[in-house]
Amino acid sequence: MHYITKLEELQKYWANSKKAQFRSFARDVALDFISLKERSVDFEKVFKKPRVHFLYIHHIFEDEIVNFDLLLKLLSKQHTFLSHSEAIEKVLSGNIDKPYISFSSDDGLKSNMKAAEILNKYGAKACFFVNPNSIGLDSIEKAAEFCRTRIDMPPVEFLNWNDVDSLLKQGHEIGSHTMNHEDVAKLSLNEFEDNINQCKTILTAACGNIPHFAYTYGGFSNFNKAAYDLVFKTGHNSCSSGVRGAHITDGSIIKEDEFLVRRDHIIGGWKLSHMKHFLKKSVDEASVQNNFFPTSWK
Repeated sequence: MHYITKLEELQKYWANSKKAQFRSFARDVALDFISLKERSVDFEKVFKKPRVHFLYIHHIFEDEIVNFDLLLKLLSKQHTFLSHSEAIEKVLSGNIDKPYISFSSDDGLKSNMKAAEILNKYGAKACFFVNPNSIGLDSIEKAAEFCRTRIDMPPVEFLNWNDVDSLLKQGHEIGSHTMNHEDVAKLSLNEFEDNINQCKTILTAACGNIPHFAYTYGGFSNFNKAAYDLVFKTGHNSCSSGVRGAHITDGSIIKEDEFLVRRDHIIGGWKLSHMKHFLKKSVDEASVQNNFFPTSWK
C-alpha cells in the first residue's frame, strides 16, 4: 500500500471495470469532438463577460502541475483573481464590473500545497475547505480508510496542521467542510448542527475566523433548506455547492442567507481545451437566478 501521487493512479482506481473504462473513454472522445467544434470560438470574447466565476479543485498531483499552471496563465490574461471572501462580497453587492475568478479546494489533500504554490505565482488566493478529522492523519492505514469510505479514492496524504498554518500565512483562507466528510442529506438536522458547530469550533481555535462553509458531494440533492439555514445560524457568512455555474448581476444587493455559491469543478490533469469548454458553458448559461439557492429547497 502506498500514497498515490499521480492523477494517472487515481484514474486507474476509478476505471476498475470495463464499464467505467468505456465511460471514461467515451467522455474524452465526446469532449475532444466538442473542443474541435469550438476551435473557431473566440474564447477571449467569451471570457470578457463580467461575472464572478468560482472554480474548485480537490488535488494537484504531480502529473497535473503543468496543465494547472497553463490554466492559471490563460485565465490571468483576462480575469482579476479574488479571494473567496472578496468574490462573495462582489456578488452580494451587485457590483460585478468585469470578469473575476475565485479558487477553492475541497477535502484537504496534501497536494494542495503544490496548488497553493502555483496560485501564489499568479497572485491568486484560494479557500481550502477541510475536514478536521482528516487533518494530520498519521498512518497510511487511517488515510486509506478515510479515502475508501468518504471520498472514493485510493490512499492519499492529507494536510497536517502545520500545512494549514502555512496556507494561512501565504494569504489563503480555510473553510469548513463538515467534520468527517459526511453527506449532510443523510444526517438529521440535529446531527448536522452538532457536526457543523464542532467543525467550526475546532477550525476557529486553530485558524481564527472561519466564515465559509462548503457542503460535501456538492449536488443540490446533497443538501436542503434547513441545513442551509443552519450554516448561517452557526455563524458562517457563505455556503458553497459543487454545482456548475457563473454569477452575474442585475445590480441588486443580495442578502448573505439568500446566496448559494456555484462552483465549476476543475481537474488539473484535464486537457486545457476541455477546461475551456466547461468554463464557456457556465459563462453562456449564467443567469441572475444562479445567485440563489434552488427553489426545490423551499
